[in-house]
Amino acid sequence: MRFMRYTTAGMIGLILVSSAGVAVRAQQVKLPPVVRTTLGNGAEIVLMEYHRAPTFTLTAIFPGGTSGDAAGKSGTAELTADLLRRGTEKRTATQIAEEIDFLGGSLGAGAGDDRYTVALDILAKDTDAGLELLNDIVRHPQFPDAELERERTLSLSGLQSLGEDPGAIASRVANEITYGAHPYGRDATITSLKTITRADLLACYKRDFVPNHLILVAVGDFNAEAMTEKLKARFGDWQRGTENTNKLEAPAETKPRTILIDKPDATQTQVRWVRTAFPRSSPDYYTARLASTILGGGFTSRLIDEIRVNRSLTYGISSSFGPHQFGGSFDVSTFTKIETTKALLDATTAVLQKTADKGFTDAELKKTKGFLTGQFAVQVQTPEALAGVLADVAFYNLPPDYLSTYLAKLNAVTLADVNRIARTYFAPNKLALVLVAPAAQVRSQLTGLDRIETRPVASVGK
Repeated sequence: MRFMRYTTAGMIGLILVSSAGVAVRAQQVKLPPVVRTTLGNGAEIVLMEYHRAPTFTLTAIFPGGTSGDAAGKSGTAELTADLLRRGTEKRTATQIAEEIDFLGGSLGAGAGDDRYTVALDILAKDTDAGLELLNDIVRHPQFPDAELERERTLSLSGLQSLGEDPGAIASRVANEITYGAHPYGRDATITSLKTITRADLLACYKRDFVPNHLILVAVGDFNAEAMTEKLKARFGDWQRGTENTNKLEAPAETKPRTILIDKPDATQTQVRWVRTAFPRSSPDYYTARLASTILGGGFTSRLIDEIRVNRSLTYGISSSFGPHQFGGSFDVSTFTKIETTKALLDATTAVLQKTADKGFTDAELKKTKGFLTGQFAVQVQTPEALAGVLADVAFYNLPPDYLSTYLAKLNAVTLADVNRIARTYFAPNKLALVLVAPAAQVRSQLTGLDRIETRPVASVGK
């Protein structure tokens, strides 16, 4: 028996507050209702009518992604996603590219840690043609051998030239150090890419691309009831696949240590402080956004003020949390001249320690709430941004009223709350440190750091 669940959320009203100095202005921003439907095969549809522009945005989400890659096969999910557009039962890769170009739209696919995303952006008048294309690549991909070899070659070329990009090296190693042996810490390597076969891609597709886990999020110039029928007609007859719960254990806490990637020809030192943190569903999400923004999330943040403005040790420094489905990360990212490596490490460590010990001020918290309130307003101004927020709500199983309660929850965060986050995550002795620099020139500047491990740059990505 086929079952359809149909609900409509009421009109969402958001009070947006922006601040400039002491002046505060409030405005009412109204968003259309969200319509949610579950098809008989388990596919979930999330719709929002948006009639301010004649456009249509559809995001298709499947749980899985790179964290589902088998050991020694890292890169399988990324290649699977890349090849969705590279040939179907009806169309070649060239035909797919030509059709979407003729429509003046975009159609792309990618794999993240926890999910695959297929995204369509098109003019509303071309919705039917765009849906046919998306439906074809999602339901009927062929993964041609020639296209696999082409994508493999491109990926291998990128890894072989990785050593030329110190920032990319630092970020890659930082991810590995943050998560260790956890699936979140795996990245494709030259070795793993060479082992992946078409059979691996077919097995990955069969496991992860099933309608019982599919989420379709559409925002645009359409009628919700008619759009529901369009999507039901294209995806409702897709037979359920084998259940894949895709459950992962939470990552173990990052072990504090220092990794020095020796890049003899580097002209700067790339620096990353990292550790594990919380998943996206955590109630700490709002509090942590405020805390990391005060610390290093804006031009007036503590790290920018001290490291860039007062000391001129870098052009840019930032801090952020990266929450995933089953865990997350915290990082501080920056760079400096080789000869000022120690000065930057000492100054940043001092800011982190002071923040962990003494926390923030009421003035900082109030100013940052105003900043993030204005930033949130931007998130609800375009169909693409709205689709992204609604996709996160559905995928991470966030409350249906997430949009309408976001600002209230953000502004309910107290000084004690953000100071708790600071104590928990910002203490430098709980962070791992990754450096990319000429070891011969910076090693003498690393006195006082314990457990320094030096690796040659040629080992990264291999």
